[in-house]
Order: sequence, then C-alpha cells, then structure tokens
Amino acid sequence: MKILSFLNYASKEVLSHFSQDEIVNIGSFYDERLKQKFYKCELGTESYVLALFCTMLDLSEFDIGELSAESCFGEEEASEILEFLKSADLILLDSNLLYHKDKNIYYFASKLAKHFDLKLMFDYELKDVELVELDDNNGLILYECLDNDDFIVSPAFANLARIKEFDLVEIKTKTKILKKKVKIDNSLKGLFALSKKDNAYAFSPCVVKGVSNEN
Repeated sequence: MKILSFLNYASKEVLSHFSQDEIVNIGSFYDERLKQKFYKCELGTESYVLALFCTMLDLSEFDIGELSAESCFGEEEASEILEFLKSADLILLDSNLLYHKDKNIYYFASKLAKHFDLKLMFDYELKDVELVELDDNNGLILYECLDNDDFIVSPAFANLARIKEFDLVEIKTKTKILKKKVKIDNSLKGLFALSKKDNAYAFSPCVVKGVSNEN
C-alpha cells in the first residue's frame, strides 16, 4: 500500500498496521521509528501544504507563492507528492489535527482524496472502538443552548426537582455548579432544563441542590 501521511509521531497502531507499506510523510518532526520518505513543513501549516496541492491541481484558488512561503514547502516538493498520489491508496491524518484551529485541513484533504480516488482517514480510526459507559443520573438533564443567562425548566423537571418559579437554585453537573433563578416554561416536555450555551457537549446529567425560596 502507498500512503501519504501527515504525522509527527506515529502511534503504535500506525507502526503495527503499516510496517510493510510505502509511506511518504509530511511533518515538522522526523520520527525515525516510521519507515518513510520525509518532507518537512513549518509547524502547524498542514492546511497551507494541502491548499498548495489543491491549488496546483486547480481544485482551489490561492497564491501558490504565499502558500509555499508560509509552509516552507517548495513547489518542486509538492510536484513530487502529486506524482506519488497518482499511484497512492490512502491519505492518513494525525488525530492531533482534529484540534487544530484551522478546520480547513480536512476540507482540503477530502478534495485531494476525491481527486485521486483515495481513502482518507485519521490514525485514531485504527484503534478498536469501545463504548463509553454512560453516567448514572436521576433523569434530570441540563441542555446548554440559550443565548442568555436564563434557567428555564419544564413542569416535569420542576416537579421532580421540587422547585418552583423564581426559586433560587444550585444546579450541579460533573463539570460545573450554576446558581440560577427558575423560570418554568409550560410548553417544554420531558425532564429538561435550559441554560446558557457553553463550548462543550450541550447535554449533561444534573442534580438540583441548595434550593432557596428567595424572590
């Protein structure tokens, strides 16, 4: 198998699965454990390298000189990679790129894979999948989706938590504690409470503590 990879440090799964394959690797650091032909790019510039490939193939429209300068990846090197991709089988991306602030990485990689009819995957996909055990809870769910600081509950939530409109309550999840005044929305169904959205998974099991009858 012929593989174009974007790896800085190969996982044990990569080393195990592709030990006999031909790998052309683009990264900022050379991992001597990985049998590879290595091309160096500036740290964190994977999207620029991929955009360079796509632009040279007329799949995107960017300034080739700027892309090459920003990534420290030459057009001659890029031409060698594009020639390799004509007979390649797979584009392999480092899982760390999932957390890169430039979300265009997967977009450009997908364009490239589609153009050459290649498989595209992240290295974490080589691991055996295990389901995560669900949290125990009393059925009350906090849904962080609002644009304001309100705390809105369904009548069923209020009944189970034994709270009333305008009560000052403490809502506890695994990661945070909130102190809010209760608003009851009779149109809501189920054991849900709504609060201000956060940069995390929106649904959390919760318990209500420290109920106060302050108005």
